[in-house]
Amino acid sequence: MADQVTAYDVAARAGLSVGTVSRYLTGNGYVGEASRARIARAIGELGYVRSSAAASLRTRKSGMLGFVVSDLRNPFTAELAVAIQERARDAGCVVFLAHTMGEPDRAMEAIDQLQSHGVDGIVITPPASAQLVERLAELRAGGTPVVGIGLRTDPQVIDLATVDTRTGAGELVDHLVGLGHARIGYVGNDRSSGRYRGYKAGLKAAGLELEQDLIRVGPADRSTAWDAAEALLTGRRPPTAIFGFNDATALAVLQRAYQIGIRVPEQLSVVGFDDVDLAAHSVPPLTTMAQPKVELGRRAVDMIIQQLGSGVGEPTTATLTTQLVLRASTAAPHHR
Repeated sequence: MADQVTAYDVAARAGLSVGTVSRYLTGNGYVGEASRARIARAIGELGYVRSSAAASLRTRKSGMLGFVVSDLRNPFTAELAVAIQERARDAGCVVFLAHTMGEPDRAMEAIDQLQSHGVDGIVITPPASAQLVERLAELRAGGTPVVGIGLRTDPQVIDLATVDTRTGAGELVDHLVGLGHARIGYVGNDRSSGRYRGYKAGLKAAGLELEQDLIRVGPADRSTAWDAAEALLTGRRPPTAIFGFNDATALAVLQRAYQIGIRVPEQLSVVGFDDVDLAAHSVPPLTTMAQPKVELGRRAVDMIIQQLGSGVGEPTTATLTTQLVLRASTAAPHHR
């Protein structure tokens, strides 16, 4: 229970603001004796354990963190940004957001700007060029904590907060195979991703052949997903199910199928990955593999804060798991 208790919980129990609790925890700023007593009592009742987030605030230079994000138009990334902001706020930090539009050069510029503003640590999402990874490694070697969310570096040179997407993708394929699907299309943007590897592994585990004509890989945008869906669905032997590498792609597939006149799930099953808010409200609601977005954001911030308190050590990895969310976009296959 103690690991789950935050400064927000302490503030609610004490009937005080989070700012007052933060000042009490960090020793920065005045807190009256009556308020101090209420906070201490709340901490005792809740079993709150002072984390390194609170303990290290005295040694922090600025209390500012940087979040370098690839594409805020992606609902998953936007929801992740909210989780990071909330966790940082709970730790008494403010987050500077840098939007790179998925361009490594812009990410390099953003990192330089964040450094010039004196941020104490940086969280970053893919993509990352070799030059960018080298820059991140230099920052870390210089004592600046850096956490990559969903990044892959070989060798590992920064701390990573990631999700086991390969296993999750395999479970999605297993779900479709269990319904009776044998021709499962894939629409994605990267053949090296854990999701694509999980898709392949799922087919192999089911004894199904990897059919290249069912795979469409291209830029991660709606028009590309539309074109990919149309090519798959109007082909000579269309799939009975389509795996969208993220929910945004899967939702675009749903839209295109509707425009073509294909009913989901009666004539086509569609699955996504992420479980963004929109997935529960599409027509039909989307079956998807949920990533623990809130926990992922929290873990990334916690890894930064811990290093601010104890120093930058050897790179570590925090790997979280996914959860299948069954909704109405999947069913047993039927002939069109």
